[in-house]
Amino acid sequence: MINKLTLSICALVIGTSSYAQAKQPEFAAHHCKAGEINAQHYRNFPAALEEAEQRLQGLAAVKQARENSAAEVSVMGISASPKYIIPVVFHVYGTVHNGDTVNDAVIIDALYKTNEDFQGQTADFADIDPEFAAVKDSLNIEFRLARLDPEGNPTSGIIYYPESSGAGNYSSSDVKNDHWDNYKYMNVYIQNDLYADGVTNNSGVAWYPDSGMSDDGLARVTYNGAYLGTNTDENFRSVLTHEFGHFLDLIHTFEGGCKRGAVKRCASTGDKSCDTPQQNSWQMNPGDGGILNCLGETINWQNFMAYSDQYANYTQDQVDRMVNGLGSPARQTLWSASNLVATGTDY
Repeated sequence: MINKLTLSICALVIGTSSYAQAKQPEFAAHHCKAGEINAQHYRNFPAALEEAEQRLQGLAAVKQARENSAAEVSVMGISASPKYIIPVVFHVYGTVHNGDTVNDAVIIDALYKTNEDFQGQTADFADIDPEFAAVKDSLNIEFRLARLDPEGNPTSGIIYYPESSGAGNYSSSDVKNDHWDNYKYMNVYIQNDLYADGVTNNSGVAWYPDSGMSDDGLARVTYNGAYLGTNTDENFRSVLTHEFGHFLDLIHTFEGGCKRGAVKRCASTGDKSCDTPQQNSWQMNPGDGGILNCLGETINWQNFMAYSDQYANYTQDQVDRMVNGLGSPARQTLWSASNLVATGTDY
């Protein structure tokens, strides 16, 4: 088993300016806020919850399509013929995050490695607990930097702005002012202080598909440049993969904890994926909280949607959920043939 040291997932506690003199806990009380912010979003916008519930009705058809088709053969390296291509634009605010530089090379490397994660092209994909060898899965998707901007002009897909903060807050002025059409581009906002609260060690946050957010230009992934690609260790850079998973409708594997009564309702409770066993809590790795849940089952602690010391895989149910999310009104135009032409990503 490959052992890798992680920091935390979406809130790495290193304290304030005095952190160098005082040992801080490895994990904070709050981590990736995707569960929290999406739950709040559904409370604030009942229509969004209704849309999410309707979206789940399409999962049965996705699963049936899996049964009717042969498994795709994967080859090492980025797929030469991705089934889904998503045009991406990175909005970068400030180029020094916690002492690390954010530039084109770092972003290109980070995006390439995230594509490898999704496609199951990393060494870790072959190095998972045997309990999950039969259900681990990959998604033949490629996230590509846009080559044409909304006006049809050439672009690198990476736009730089003066330092700013707060893109992790729902109604961020930066997001409202700087977004590119959410139905044509996946917008990723790179900032150091995600919530404009003076904390510069939160790593990322994202919202599930929602047409209301796309209509308002608010659909996004927000991420800390200090944890992009080579700015962090090989394991922790996969937190970007984790956030992209949220963007495609995946939920934390530990959502809702572990309850005996939820076993028969796995499709509607927790992360709503039946092949990811319930977790007692977010802190479950071989070295800290153990990997057996309240039912004595081995959890998929290496899952991209957990908080893992060795990110390695998605599962079949999760891939089906992402395929279903890609077919949602908020995501389906992104990978349409006409949009790939419009964004210059049809190569």
